[in-house]
Amino acid sequence: MAEGLKRFWPPAGLPVARRPEPTVLLLSALAAAMAWVQPPAGKGKGKDSWGGGKALAISCVGGATGYGGGKGWSDKGKGGKDYGKGKDKGKGKGKGKRGPSGPTLPRQRVTTEPVTGEVLEWKGKYGWIQPTVPVEHEAAAKRNGNIYVSMSDLVGGLTALTPGSLCQFHVFSDPSGLGAEECLGS
Repeated sequence: MAEGLKRFWPPAGLPVARRPEPTVLLLSALAAAMAWVQPPAGKGKGKDSWGGGKALAISCVGGATGYGGGKGWSDKGKGGKDYGKGKDKGKGKGKGKRGPSGPTLPRQRVTTEPVTGEVLEWKGKYGWIQPTVPVEHEAAAKRNGNIYVSMSDLVGGLTALTPGSLCQFHVFSDPSGLGAEECLGS
C-alpha cells in the first residue's frame, strides 16, 4: 500500500466488513477526476479527438494501466477492412434501359377519322386516355390499350384534361407506342 494512503487507511468509523479495497477507492477517485476533463477542441475526426489518439486504459484488477494506442471502437484505422461501411454499393437493378419517349418522336398517323375516349388520368403535362372502341394496332397491347396524350397535342386553347371526361382525338404511332394528337376535350 502506498505510504500516503496508510495514513488514511483504514477509514475511521467503518466496520471491517464494510471497508472498501484500496484499489476500488483509487479507481473511484480516478473516475471522478476524469469526469472533469473537457473534450479536445476540433472537428472530432483527427488524432486529438475522443478515441482517436491515446486513451487511458483502466483495469479493475490491476488498477490504472497507462496509455494505450486505441483507435476508438474498432482499432482498424485507415488500413483495416471496413465491412458494411457503404463502399462499392454499385448501381443496383434500377429500371433498366428505357426506350424512346416524349412528344417529339417521329409519328405515323393510324386513324383517318377522330376517335373518342375517356381521360383516365392527367399528370400535369401528359395523361392517359382509354378509347371507347379499342384501337386495332400491334402497339395497342403495349399499355393495356391506353393511349398517351401530351399537353402539346391539345387543341382549342386547352392546357389540361379532366379525368373522367370524354375527348376526341386522332391516334398516332411512334417508337414508344400509341398516342393521341389533335385532342379536343369536353
